[in-house]
Amino acid sequence: MFRLANVSRAIVSVVIPASFIAAQPILAAAGEDPTEVAAAIVDKQYSEQEMDVKRLFASRCSWCHQGYGMKQADGPRLAGTLLSRDEVMDRIARGRSPMPGFRKQLKPFQIEALADYIKALPTD
Repeated sequence: MFRLANVSRAIVSVVIPASFIAAQPILAAAGEDPTEVAAAIVDKQYSEQEMDVKRLFASRCSWCHQGYGMKQADGPRLAGTLLSRDEVMDRIARGRSPMPGFRKQLKPFQIEALADYIKALPTD
């Protein structure tokens, strides 16, 4: 069954990252940490679940994706990924060697929030 909540979430998942990308030059000029801004946007989007996406990223992803996704380490830099939101969610859930999948450790909304955070990171 198609639900209005799914439509709202789909719209938000496109509009919020697009708005964030458009605001990047302004935020950079203001000296804002882009990972903090991306996290604040996603946390607000998932406020019903009391999300702290940056803490979730730190506990699950930052072992390999350092700088909260802004730096390449053992894993690739995630900021500016060319993968779609759905592809990012699939990669988080199922993994791809050498990255493990997290579908058994994370709830679906956590996977969605991580994907939204990654897509909201600036490209440069």
